[in-house]
Order: sequence, then structure tokens, then C-alpha cells
Amino acid sequence: MKKISLFFLCALLSIVAFAQRPSKEQMEADKKRLAEAMQKLNETTSKMDPKAKKGYDSLLNQYGVGQKMDNAIKQVNKSQAAKNGGVANGLIPARNTKAIAGTPSDANMSAFIGNTGNTTFAAVMPAAKNKASDIYKDLKQKRANTEEMGNAAVALWVAGRTQIALSLMAQVCKDDANNADNLNNYAAMLTMMGAPNMAIPVLNNLNARFKKNSTILNNLGQAWFALGEIDKSKKYLDSTLLIAATHAQANQTLCLIAEHKGDKAAALAYAKAAFKRGNTASRKDKLKQLGYTPGAEDYTGFPRTSKSDDLLNLGNFSPMEFPKSYAAMKMYETQWKQFRAAIDQAIKPLQKLSEESNKQTVKRLEEQQKQFMNVMNKTLVNPGSVNQSSAMQTMGIPMFSEKMNAKEKIVLQNLQLKKDRVLQKMADFAKGDGAIYKKEYEATMKKINERWKDVGQGGTENNEVLCNESIKAIDVYLSAYNTKCEELYKEYLEAQKQFLNEMSYLSLYTTYPELIPGINAGLKQQWLKDLAFKAEVLQVSYGCGSPGKIKEGKLTEFKDPNCTINSEFGSARLGFTMTLTCSGLTTTVNAGVISGTLNQDLDHAGFGDSFKNCTVSIGPKVSAGGKLGPLQASVSAGVGADIEIDRTGVTDVVVVGGVEAAAEVGSAGASAGMEGRMSLNSGAGSLNGTGIFK
Repeated sequence: MKKISLFFLCALLSIVAFAQRPSKEQMEADKKRLAEAMQKLNETTSKMDPKAKKGYDSLLNQYGVGQKMDNAIKQVNKSQAAKNGGVANGLIPARNTKAIAGTPSDANMSAFIGNTGNTTFAAVMPAAKNKASDIYKDLKQKRANTEEMGNAAVALWVAGRTQIALSLMAQVCKDDANNADNLNNYAAMLTMMGAPNMAIPVLNNLNARFKKNSTILNNLGQAWFALGEIDKSKKYLDSTLLIAATHAQANQTLCLIAEHKGDKAAALAYAKAAFKRGNTASRKDKLKQLGYTPGAEDYTGFPRTSKSDDLLNLGNFSPMEFPKSYAAMKMYETQWKQFRAAIDQAIKPLQKLSEESNKQTVKRLEEQQKQFMNVMNKTLVNPGSVNQSSAMQTMGIPMFSEKMNAKEKIVLQNLQLKKDRVLQKMADFAKGDGAIYKKEYEATMKKINERWKDVGQGGTENNEVLCNESIKAIDVYLSAYNTKCEELYKEYLEAQKQFLNEMSYLSLYTTYPELIPGINAGLKQQWLKDLAFKAEVLQVSYGCGSPGKIKEGKLTEFKDPNCTINSEFGSARLGFTMTLTCSGLTTTVNAGVISGTLNQDLDHAGFGDSFKNCTVSIGPKVSAGGKLGPLQASVSAGVGADIEIDRTGVTDVVVVGGVEAAAEVGSAGASAGMEGRMSLNSGAGSLNGTGIFK
């Protein structure tokens, strides 16, 4: 990989050198050489597996080439009179005057959709077109209605089968040019695949029918942005935010526009708003580029914080009471040994489970390594055979891992500090008042022991009296010492209970389901060990005293937390489902006609570079009022979800409908998916590439 990178490194460095001193003649040559080099570079990097691509990017950064390449590209772009009549500056697209001039403001939808569909079929790969046709026929046979077929196309888009999705949606819209959801989604797909000029008339028609719909307004803003018509784009995007202030895609594109205009403060504000609505890697990178590192407060929304005080049922376990008298101490010694034996017995199966989980972890890592090598070899032999989303997911982690770690970090830190403070108070007590109590006890016993020498024949001291005084001294000492120790110990256990439960809750979203039992087993073992703490006792025995009573410790059954989030959006009958769990969103395409491998999707030449970010909104069949047009992202109208997608696949899922909706997302599938509605909100993406429409 490094040899390939260094080859392009040298080629691009020479271009950079020329670009930094541009004469008219040099610029013409530079433009040609840059275009050729970038084409070869894009072709090569699009064939790389994710790990190799990361290494390549690291190499460029190591030599400082990334910035030089950007500067060179900007220099070339600024100097050229582009054939489309505009220039790009690295943040916004060149103004495509030719496409803008040829974009009708409105059109007869039926005829326009028919013509656009024909153009779409000609643009996609023949294999994708044929596969879409097979799916369309299959759905027809299953008596799927227009809404269901449109949603199936969106599900294919989420799964990364973008050209198939576009072809299917084109056919569905040709059948019914009046369905607002499908028309909006088709227009969004057209924009993201490189044909915003074909999307705008459709969106204008929808905008005239459905006033103040944030999805339509955003998609219009994104389409005009893709054409380089920045002022018009901003007008629509600003209107979007008046309706849905947290709209992720609108905020993200407005960030680029503000940055282009030199307004860094506004750019940062838009970037923060976009990130809060959908925590994606690209938005995090943009924030860092603007000099801001996201904190826990920026990771908002779903998943929610834990609402259970005791997921593991730790509170139903009880430690032994601390002995506060000689009589209690004698009983404590006997019962603690039994309690400790019971704890040791309870720990054994948990240790076995932990060991098995460790083996599973190692096995999973080995399997991932094999899968990764398989993907890499497969990609080298046939670059188009593996889409980038699948490759990234091979070595991926649960979707909400970063978000939950960020949100829980402060919670866990505070709980750890709480535990540390208690431990410090225990240490301070042992060195302070506890030491004084012990010193006083030892002084008292020293005097009693001296008097004991005077017991017996001719002595003045009575054995029983001294025995009782000794027991009284122990009672005074243990009452003072263990009362405080027990108070601090219980305070520690309360903090530890919260900490272990939070760790268990965190694992639901940050690790794989099959590894969670092992993690919980470790947490349970720690709790049992904490319960085995032995109180202060004295190794003395007096004949005048007898064992008393003490409250025994209690062991019971632990609970095993499971993910309560299990929403299915889609239709198993039709073979398209999206399932949301604590690990993330899984898209399943079971239709028989989809089986087999297609050499297209995200890594198809030219598409990866032009793919735009988007949000897929899923919600109830009927939105508020029923006449508001396409489903709107970031607007709470019942239970649903906003799915964030970029070129690596699904990156985040935000449950909509407020906190209570998040709590009940497990039952949302009944009113969402194929039986409900889906809408696409397109976003800004790479400026390199033209999509599939030439």
C-alpha cells in the first residue's frame, strides 16, 4: 500500500510545486495533470479496504501532503474558467451555470417523471437496473402498494444498494406521480446521485403543494447547493431551520456556507447543532477543524440515560451487620466464615462465565481478522465486489459506542470520585478518630491487664469483675469504631452499586450482545467481593461473655439486563426490514430476487466521491394533520427515528418524539416502516466527482 501511496505522493507533489507559481501556460498543463492524477488517485483509493485507506491518509498527513493538495486544488480551481461557468473553493461546489440555466422552475409531473425515469435507467449500471426490475416485479406479485414499494426503495438505499434503490424509486414514481413521500425521496436520491437539476422541478412542485415542510425545503436547499447556487440554497436552508431548528442536514450545509463566507463563529454554531442531532464522524471532524472538541453535552438524545436504579438487582443483596459489642463479635466471627464460604461458592460460576466470555472475545477478534483479510483479498481481486459500508462494518463497533462512552464518561467519573471520597474518609477515620478509639481501648486494657496480675490467692482483684470490665471496654471500642466504619462502608456500597449498574447499562450500547453476559459476570463478582468485606474484630475471648445476635448477610439472585430496544421498521412479508437495537441499526434485505453480488453500491467508480450525507426519517403512517406532505426530520409527530447515513453506511440513529418516545421505541415498529412512512433529507457531500449522471 505504501508503494502505491508514495507513487501518487510524488506525482501530486510535482503538481503542488507547479500550482504554487501559476502562469497561464502552466495552469493549463496543471489542470490536465491534476485531473489525471486525481482520477488515478480516486480510482486507487476507492479500491482500498478501510484499514489501508486509513493508513494512506495517515501517510499523507505525515508528509503534510494533504494540506498541500488542498491548496493546489484550490489554486487550480480559482484560476480556471470552468466550463460550467463557476469555481469551487473546497467548501462549496462550483456554480454550474449550464445546469442552472437548463433547470425548469416547474414541470408537468407525470411527463417530467417519465422522462426523468428514462434518464435514470440510462445512467445506472445495467445490473442495477435489471435487479431493480426483478424486485419491482416481486413486490407487485406480493401486492405491495405504492407506499410500500417506495419504502422498499428507501430500505435498499439504507442498505447501501443505492443504484438499485434509485432505479426502483424511478419506476415507482412513474407508476404514481402524485405520491408526495415517493416524489420527495426520488428527488433527494437524484440530488445525491449527481442530478440536482432534475430534482428541483419535483421539489418545486411539492413545495407549492405543501407549504412550510422542512423536508422539502431542506432538499431544495441541498439541490441548489449542489448546483453552486449558494444564496438560493441558504434561503431554503434558513427556512428549514425556522421550522426545525435542529435539522441535521440543513445545519451541516449552512456550516459550510458560513465557513466559506469567513464567519467561523456561525459555522461552529451550525456544526454544533448538526452534531447534536446526529453524532457522525464527519461532523466530529468538522468541529475539530473549527477548533472545537465535542464534550459530553454535545452527545444528546438517544440512547437515553438509564432509568433503572438497579439493573443487576444488587440492592437486594445485604452485607453482614458490623459487630458493635463483644457478644455480637463472637457471633460475627462464626457467621462471617459461613457468609464468606457462600460468597466464594457464588463467585465460582461467574468466574467460569467470565473465562468463557474472554474466549468468545478472542474468538470474535480472530473471526473479525479473518473477515477483514477476506474483504481485503476480495477487494484486491475485484474492487467493486465489496461496498465500503460492509468493509467498514467488518471491523466496526456498536453504533452508539462513542456516543454512550461520551455521555456516561462524566457519570462514571463522578461515581468513581464518590467512591474515592468514601475510601479517603475511611482511611482518614482509621488514622484519626479510629486510631484514637483504638488507643483509648488499648490504654484501658493495659490498666485492666496490670490489675489482672493481682488476681488469685492473696490478690485484691476479682477475675469476674475484670472479665466484665474487659468486655465493657470492647463494647465501648467496637460501638464507636464499627458504627462509623459501617456507615462509611454502606456509603461506599451505595456508590459502588450505582457504578456497577452504570457499567452494565453502558455495556448494552458499547459491546456486542454475546459478550455482555461475561461483562456482567465480572461486575457481579466485584459486588460479591465487596460484600465479603470483614469488619473490625478483636482476637480475644473471655469466659464471662457469651455469643449474642447479629444480622446475617443476604445473598439472592442477580438480574441479567437485556436491551429493551428492539424496533422493527419494515415488512418481513415484503422482505425489507430495519431493526433498531442497542447495538445499532441492522438492515435486512431478504427478498429472493436480491440474492447475489452486484459490483456497484458505495464503491462504484465515481459514486463514492460524490455521495452526499443524508437523513432517513421513519415515522407513523399519518403525520399530524395528515396534509403536511413528506415526513419531516427533527419534528416530533409520534414515535419514529432519524437515521444518519454517510458513505460509510449508517452512522447514527436518533429516536424522535421526545424522551417518552425514546422510552417506548421498542413498540414503534407497529406504526413505522413499510406500514408507515419514510422520507429522505439529502445533505452536502464531497465536491470531487459527478455521481452517475454525466
